[in-house]
Amino acid sequence: MNILFLLKSFSTGGLEVVSQVLANEFIKHGHNVSFFIMRIEKYDVLDKLETGIKVFKTESYGLTTNNIKCLRKVLIDNSIQVIINQWGLPFIPVVLARMTSKKLNIKIISIHHNSPDANGRLQKIKDIHIKSQFRIGKIISDLRYKIVEILTSTSMRYVYNNSDLYMVLSPSFVEKFKSFTGIKNPARLVVQTNPVTVDASGYVYSKKNKIKEIIYVGRIDYNQKRVYRVIDTWALLEDRFPDWRLTIVGDGPDRMNIEKKVQETGLQRVSFEGFQRPEKYYERASLLVLTSEYEGFPLVLAECMSYGVVPVVYGSYSAVYDIVKSGENGIVVEPDSGKFIKYKMVGALSCLMQDAELMNMMAINAIATSKDYSLDTVYDSWNRIFSKLIKD
Repeated sequence: MNILFLLKSFSTGGLEVVSQVLANEFIKHGHNVSFFIMRIEKYDVLDKLETGIKVFKTESYGLTTNNIKCLRKVLIDNSIQVIINQWGLPFIPVVLARMTSKKLNIKIISIHHNSPDANGRLQKIKDIHIKSQFRIGKIISDLRYKIVEILTSTSMRYVYNNSDLYMVLSPSFVEKFKSFTGIKNPARLVVQTNPVTVDASGYVYSKKNKIKEIIYVGRIDYNQKRVYRVIDTWALLEDRFPDWRLTIVGDGPDRMNIEKKVQETGLQRVSFEGFQRPEKYYERASLLVLTSEYEGFPLVLAECMSYGVVPVVYGSYSAVYDIVKSGENGIVVEPDSGKFIKYKMVGALSCLMQDAELMNMMAINAIATSKDYSLDTVYDSWNRIFSKLIKD
């Protein structure tokens, strides 16, 4: 099958890593794979593509004459059968896909990588509302939120109606999608999880090789990841557990602020590693902490679990409950009236930090759970989807 990944932009993030891993797996199984990217910001992930995968790029994002002309040519020259639109929002990529695939009998799959009712724009308005000290400010932010919510819902509904399939990453997102878009019977909606994107096939778990280390792996930003919560939590643990340490693996716009916070708090055992391949940290770490305000399907969860790292996660999004069964393969720290409470996160982490046997039991269960998200399992699911699409 001839498959094209359509992306509005390309940087270094979970969406790009998933695209690269899936593309490599598709080509390994005999499919032909291409990428069409409207704006490339970083090439790091593209460098990991298998030989034979074609990458076509333009210079700007949008419904430009050049983008329409270039994509149409790519579709025809490469006899594309399926477009995987990795941007279930906004609507421009699917418009471009529809315009350029006319009379070519090409199927379009659009994927939304977050919870249907959450995104960066909506979260930013929520934060403004919380910080507003005056009633008029809260009224204005409420109005802005409603307007953006309606626009987002309309856009999502448009993308769904102009796709042959629309994918969400968790079974729990189905009802959210129906409620958010107003589509009561979404026959084209499919649940397809992301795969584990690191190779743990040669890893052999041994609790003897685990050290007393908590890790955070991911982007360092305020809007979504809220890494300051990790630091606030660690500040209440460092003195109580002098043989443990915290390691931050990743980078992002809020890194300088987080490093400054660590210095001002006087914390001694916090290490900032920057962007790194995470495998060596997964091999040695015992616990992973994640305190995001919203997520879709965070790759880091299944990844860390495949190496026996026990996740302790803030339960701010429904998909986390698909992966982490609290008390069995990790701990989900429930919101309190919709809010993150650092003392609850401290309690969850300290419970495991002082109980090696409990942590070991959860680590073994975590490895077993991660098999459900193996690349082989996810590829088989994709292959069935391709076969059904073409048959239909």
